[in-house]
Formats: sequence, C-alpha cells, structure tokens
Amino acid sequence: MTMNTERRWDRIGVAVVVLLLITGVLVYAYTHRHAAPPTPVPAPPTATTPAVPAGALAVAAGDSSEAEKQTAVYQCDGVDDQAEIAAALAAVPTDGGIVVLLGGTFHITDEIVLPTGTTLLGQGPDRTTIEVTGYYKPLILSNNNCTLGGFKLINRGFVLVTGSHSTVHNITATTFQTGDAEANGAFFVFAKNRVVEDVEFRNCIAVDCGIHGFNVNGDGAPKTTKNLRYIDCSAIRCGNADSSAVWTTGFDFHESNDLIGLRVIRCLAEDNWESGFHFEPGGQVTPRTQSEDIVMEDCISKDNGQRNTLPESFFKSGYFIHRTAVLTNCTSINNQNCGFWTWGGDAVTFNNCTDDGSANAFSVGRTSEEITYNNCVSTNATKRGIYSFAATKIAFNNFSLVTPKNATGSISLGYRDGDAEKQYPVTDCTFDVTCTGVDPATVVMEKDTLRNTMNIR
Repeated sequence: MTMNTERRWDRIGVAVVVLLLITGVLVYAYTHRHAAPPTPVPAPPTATTPAVPAGALAVAAGDSSEAEKQTAVYQCDGVDDQAEIAAALAAVPTDGGIVVLLGGTFHITDEIVLPTGTTLLGQGPDRTTIEVTGYYKPLILSNNNCTLGGFKLINRGFVLVTGSHSTVHNITATTFQTGDAEANGAFFVFAKNRVVEDVEFRNCIAVDCGIHGFNVNGDGAPKTTKNLRYIDCSAIRCGNADSSAVWTTGFDFHESNDLIGLRVIRCLAEDNWESGFHFEPGGQVTPRTQSEDIVMEDCISKDNGQRNTLPESFFKSGYFIHRTAVLTNCTSINNQNCGFWTWGGDAVTFNNCTDDGSANAFSVGRTSEEITYNNCVSTNATKRGIYSFAATKIAFNNFSLVTPKNATGSISLGYRDGDAEKQYPVTDCTFDVTCTGVDPATVVMEKDTLRNTMNIR
C-alpha cells in the first residue's frame, strides 16, 4: 500500500526531532563528564531569639551571645553572678514580675531568694546553666506565689521550697556528685514550723546526683506539706558509692513531715541507689506523722538498687510504701529487692500495677493491714511473686503470677528472710491468684497462717 506524501513527511519530521534530542544529550554528557558537582549554597544561620516576655527584665551571662547581651538590662561577668540576678529580682514590681536569664552559664556563689510573686526563667536546660559553688547555697522559694524554671543546675546547686503556691518546672539538676551531701535533695521541700502547700514540680529531672533527686521533709510544729504535685518528673542514677548520703533514693516524699495530699503522675525513677519512690513516715516521731490522700498514677520504677552492693543497704526497691496511698497503673521493672514493698502500712490500694523481674514482686509485712491489690501482675519474679509476713486483712484480688523463677514458694506467707525461727503470722487475708508457667499446687509456702482464703489456680 502506498503511503501518502503528507504522512511520510510527518514521520520524517518526528525522526529528525528524536535524532536531535539524542545528539544534544550525548554532547552534554561529553562536555560535562569531568565537571565538578555544583557547590551547595549553605542556608543562612538561624539566629536564636531569646524568649523575653513583655515587661520582663533580661539578665545576660558572661558568655551569652552578643545579640543576647544587647537585649539585657543586667550583664553578668561570670563572677558572683547572683548579685546581678538579685538586683533584677529586686527591681521587678512588688506585686510580681519576671526576670529572664539568657543563654550561657551563670556562676553563683551565694543563695538566690525569689521575692513574693516573682518568676525567674531561663531559656531551657539546653541553653541556660546555673553553676553553684559553696556550702548550702540553694535557689530559694521561701516566699509565696513564685515560679522557677527553664535551666540546668550543676555542681552544688539545688532548689529549696519553703513557701507555698509555687511552681518549679523544666529544670535539669546534676548536683553533689562527690563530697559532703549537705542538701537533702536536688529538689527539696521543707516545712519548718509552717505549712507548705500547693507546690507543683513539672518536667523536672534529677540525674547523676549524689543526693535524693526529690525530697520532702519537715520539723517543728506545724511541719505539714500539703497538696504537692509531681508531674512528668524523673530521678535517674541518684546516689553513688562515693556520696555521703548512703540512703539516697529517687523520690523521698515522707520522713518527719506530715503529708496531706500528694499527686505523683507519670514520673520515672531509674537506677537509683536505694528506692525509686520512697515513703518512710517517721516511725521514730512522736506524735505519729499524718498521711492522707496520697495518689500515684502511671509511674515507672526500674533498675533501682542494682548498683548498690553495700551489705547494710536495706531498701533497694521500686516503691517503698506506707500509709493511705492509692497506686494505679504503676510499673516496676528489675528492682534489686522488691518491686512494690508495703512496710508497716495500712489503707493502701494497688490497682493494675505490674512488676517484671524484681526479686520480690509484691511484698507486704511488718504489721501491715488493710492492703488491697486489684488486678496486679507479677512476671519473672526471681524470688517470689508474693512475699508476706506479719500482715493481716490483705487482699490479692485477681492477681496474676506469671513464670516465676521459683516453682516452690513463689507465694511465701509467714516467713521472713534471715529470721525463720520467729512467728510472723499472716491472718484474715484473701489470695485469689491465677498462675501461668508454674504449677499452682507448688507455689505456696506458708507457716503461722490463720483464717486465710486461698484460691490458687
């Protein structure tokens, strides 16, 4: 069949265009085969703008950037920087004001006291550092309605709260790593002849401290700590063999103080020298200290006591609990002694709490009574899933014992380690336990038990 002339020329034209394109590509490749790749153009640096609220007084460190120094009302020189900070705090209005610390390191050799109603803020722990030297030189919230936050605290610095209605937030403290531990905690609440109430710690971290991460205590009359809140706070590796504070814990909430109203929400205690979370309400104190309305939710306590090989050490547990507390959805992992240890306790409830890999997952003893465990789980306990002695009216409701390491005695009742000859009766208790990975017929070891209801399956 003969192709008409118009279609033939169309095809010739397309072929010519394709040939020209191929030729152009080959020529470009040949002429550029040794050419260096284009040099990338760097993006212009982003200037860090300090966060200075309207009306605030800015204080620059000796090593702040030049741009920051130009915005500052007060300029530190790196020596006794508390003088400039104190001057700024004194210059804010008497009804309250804001002092902002800019980026850099402030070198402090004396205490800093926040006036009533004032706020002292850094640029965040990654940009503002306060280094404290000297003996007992805290940042003090002794007045009411104060706010402190936004910096890293190092060397021998700590926060001391003796006033009320205050907030401490977004502070990372690494302090008292060696030498005498004159402070009780990196974050320390102390009620001496007063009531300290309505204090909140939020997003605060104590890490690699030679003292308690968080401590609450009191003395005199009254000595009440009331309505304290710890939200999203962490205590990590607090305590070490070189510290003079040999009983260091992550969070120590109750010693000689009266504790009325405590909320601990989503907090972490990890790899601390003794307990992760600790309540030891002054057994030696007369009259007996008060404990009321204590709530912990969604907390994690792991690896506590593992570094501590001192023979006289005693606690080394995830949660050391006493009185009138409710723990919900709290987790214990791989703590050296106990996961959840109730000692001399009464009116304590555990809801949906779990332990994985601690020696004694749930321990209750020394005249404890009215302790309730609802839907709790022990997994991989290296000694015992339930360890109870000298206890009465204890209820384990719908408890799960999963793959304990010991087939015999994973539920131990009436025995106490190191003192097998004395009587430690366990009476009027309920044990409703489902076993997984172990024979229910072998798990219970008991002596001096009376009027207990046992449902082990």
